[in-house]
Amino acid sequence: MKKILFALMLAILVMANVNAKEVYYTNGTVSLTEKEYNYVKEFYGEDYLKSMTMKEYKWLSELDVNNNDVKIKFAKIPEVSPTGTYVSTSAKSLGISRSCSTNYCTVTILAKWLGNPTIRSWDVIGAFFYGTSLYNKNIVTSITSSDGTIYPSNLKFLSNGFGDSIKLPSGNSIVIEQRYYVKPNGKVFASYQHAMSNSTLAKSQSYTIGITGYGGVFIFNGSAVGVYDGMVGVDISV
Repeated sequence: MKKILFALMLAILVMANVNAKEVYYTNGTVSLTEKEYNYVKEFYGEDYLKSMTMKEYKWLSELDVNNNDVKIKFAKIPEVSPTGTYVSTSAKSLGISRSCSTNYCTVTILAKWLGNPTIRSWDVIGAFFYGTSLYNKNIVTSITSSDGTIYPSNLKFLSNGFGDSIKLPSGNSIVIEQRYYVKPNGKVFASYQHAMSNSTLAKSQSYTIGITGYGGVFIFNGSAVGVYDGMVGVDISV
């Protein structure tokens, strides 16, 4: 029995030493390879690295950035909205990343409020697909703020994309993240549209989807016209 325990302990030590050689960064809770570290730093920022939890690392491990083809892009702001009446400022930023394996690409959208929004109503975040489509309907949208994290799910699917209506919480430091899976060989256009006046769930879903829409995604109609800020979108090849 002692020999078996000794052998197990030795095996654990050997594995720990092997893994330790691959560790590039640790915050005391999670340990990252150099590729993982570079991805998190570029996409989420240094503060995220310091506070990253095992739950958050589980998602990173699913992306498999060590072995997959990974790309990151951010929106350039400020930009003039399609209406020409509103200028989106550095109050928020929008980024997109994708990690592609042979069968599918994992897409992550990150919308960060750098200040605190005055209007907290029904916003919309989603995508237009060109030459690609959803691999499955496993879409996760989360909103993290000083009040905690919530997971809204008010999805609207169309043949060429989808949107999720989200009601902004009352907390500060709002970060909206959306994750989904698409088939390879095409382009994803992603958009986050903020309501500049009080909206409703029904109004926030009054849209079709197309490249001529706000952020290259949302073509609002009816009472939703003029409600949303027209922030520039992001796009990425998959």
